[in-house]
Amino acid sequence: MTERRALGLRTLVPPPAAEPPVRWALVSELTDPVPYLRGRELLLTAGVNLPEDSEATARYVTGLIGAGVSALGFGVTPVHDVVPPALVEQCRSQGLPLLEVPRETPFVAVSQAVGEALEELHVQELRRLGDAHRALAKAVTAAAPVERVLRTLAQALDCWAALTTERSMTHARSVPVLTDEVAELIAKLRTPGGPRSAKARMAGEEVFLHAVGEGAESSEVLLIGRAAPFGMTDRAVLGTAVALLGLLLRSPAEHGGTPEALLTRLLLGDGPVPDLDGLVAEVVGAPEGELRVAHARWRGRGARPSGPALADLFGTPLVDASTDVVRAIVPAGRTPADAEAVLDRLRRAGWLAALSGPARASGLASADRQASALLVRVRAMDQPLMWSQLDDPFEVAIDAARARDAARALLGPLAEDTETARGLRETLRVWLARHGNWDRAAADLGSHRNSVRYRIGRIERDLYVDLADPEHRMRLWFALNWLDVD
Repeated sequence: MTERRALGLRTLVPPPAAEPPVRWALVSELTDPVPYLRGRELLLTAGVNLPEDSEATARYVTGLIGAGVSALGFGVTPVHDVVPPALVEQCRSQGLPLLEVPRETPFVAVSQAVGEALEELHVQELRRLGDAHRALAKAVTAAAPVERVLRTLAQALDCWAALTTERSMTHARSVPVLTDEVAELIAKLRTPGGPRSAKARMAGEEVFLHAVGEGAESSEVLLIGRAAPFGMTDRAVLGTAVALLGLLLRSPAEHGGTPEALLTRLLLGDGPVPDLDGLVAEVVGAPEGELRVAHARWRGRGARPSGPALADLFGTPLVDASTDVVRAIVPAGRTPADAEAVLDRLRRAGWLAALSGPARASGLASADRQASALLVRVRAMDQPLMWSQLDDPFEVAIDAARARDAARALLGPLAEDTETARGLRETLRVWLARHGNWDRAAADLGSHRNSVRYRIGRIERDLYVDLADPEHRMRLWFALNWLDVD
């Protein structure tokens, strides 16, 4: 805050080391504000009830430090013309940063400046997350992609990274000697049905461990470590790297494991999708950034085409031919006629295809489900179809306004426009989409499975429903979708 000259803040007691992070600013004139603090605050006070004797002042500062306050801002006048020397002395001796707020600067201006700084930090973190995701996606398409992903991860998080198997270790940057505790955690993560991730301290560093792959196939474990703690953005980047490494290690080349196919599977998967709009649009050649997902079955004579021939035919390098149904991410086209031309071209070449509606990279998993469902109808009708060519029977038969009213009635308190209600709706949607699988829902939400269990239990209590009953699950799924129809 001191770098914002308009505030006129003066540092009386500097931080003992690096500048402490501030989560928000709080004004309090309580003699003991500790019960109302959560840590990492910039506490602002004019000293209305500040104790006068040195022992009470020492207890006041000790309490703030114990509560995790990042810094104390003291406003001079109207109560005190100067910051009390006893407070300055205690902050200096105990290591609590102290700022003087001049009489011309209202506390609300300081709070506003903290909010602006936090918003700037949030934007920086989003930009860093996007840059890291794009770098990881490009690493998949490079030579030796596993090693390239590890190097990219180490650079993005400024850490060392290692991928261990039972017999070898691939690493980026120098990896310290693993302690017995870390070795035991690696063994636990390799155990079928064991934990998926763990955290440890080693040689003064924070170490994150994460199993790569699914179920009994999780023989590889990814480790990253550094002295500075890992934040939420760092963990999001780690999650993307784990997903990419899982695809790389489980998709041999003979089964369509080309870098382009791996990137296609990542984008069409059910897990969280990194911010790859710009990269995907560039790779596919979609200037407007809108894409479609094509599902196609070979109906021609002879062996099914493969390799570069598929990329040329679909008009995109993002093709996954690892199953009987070929999936591809193609440009949406400027008009519906452009998309229909893709279907016609595929049919003339011996393919029967379905094409999803337009979507961004973040919505490709939903578009993939559209194309998959539509392909069933395509095969029954024996003609290619595009999603926009079909009317949704429910949209035709159901009045949207009445459906929203019914959804709000079914969801009750979950339909409210509050942070708590939005969080519970998100948990319910993910849990239902994962068919009640606690581990997968927790992974998608970035939460512990016990947290998901608690939220689902709360939903059952609030709505008086039993989510073991498929009838209740179905009704709530439709309510969630119709509530968001706007």
